[in-house]
Amino acid sequence: MNKDQVAIYLDEHPEFFNEYPELLRKIKGIKEDDLPIEPMGTLSLADRIIKRVNDDKENLKTKLEWLFKISRANEKIQDHLYEIEQLILTSTNLNQMVYQLKKEIPSRFEIPKVAVCLIQGSDHFMEDRLRERYNGDLDETIKFISKETALEWFDGKPRSVLRGEIVESDVFGSFSSEEDSIKSEALIPIVAQEAFVGIIAFGSPKASHFHKGLGTEFLERMADKIAISINNILLIDQLKDQSVH
Repeated sequence: MNKDQVAIYLDEHPEFFNEYPELLRKIKGIKEDDLPIEPMGTLSLADRIIKRVNDDKENLKTKLEWLFKISRANEKIQDHLYEIEQLILTSTNLNQMVYQLKKEIPSRFEIPKVAVCLIQGSDHFMEDRLRERYNGDLDETIKFISKETALEWFDGKPRSVLRGEIVESDVFGSFSSEEDSIKSEALIPIVAQEAFVGIIAFGSPKASHFHKGLGTEFLERMADKIAISINNILLIDQLKDQSVH
């Protein structure tokens, strides 16, 4: 607190001296003749109050500009998400959908690693149909993991997990070079028709890119759209099979 702030505070809070009466007595004991001559240009108390009000206005203006900046950044994120969601929801096969994710997310959000993992046994028909439809090609784009492994990644409960400053990623594994290594990751559950069917994982080489306390609303929204897209793709495949028969 500077001198001006002290003077303003004492002027606005005379009850302060209730707790420090000895200070008040000391001040009263000071004679005006003992005071040094006030330098030219020194602000009066009224001027100081006006100056503080103006300073508060500037601080408020700065905060408003910061809020507008955050708002514009969020709008940009929303636009990117909307465009990615459109690509996901219009995908007619799983490889195409995952390819779009791995292409668009790094270019738009600077998150270089994206992985989609589906849980073995969460939906036998889904897994069988996917493997039959793609003849093993899925292993290049999608990982099938056990439910036990998935729950271990989520510490027993399917919920969004953000990890920073990690040494090795459970999802992405280890990398040969330091430049390709993952230092932080986000694991978001994919829930389809109230069933835990998979995970979408994001990995960053920046140790603080993902961390506890970071909002996950945008990522969870993307996971919801992926679940819808998977169901749509399976429905399209089923309709194709029926039309052939």
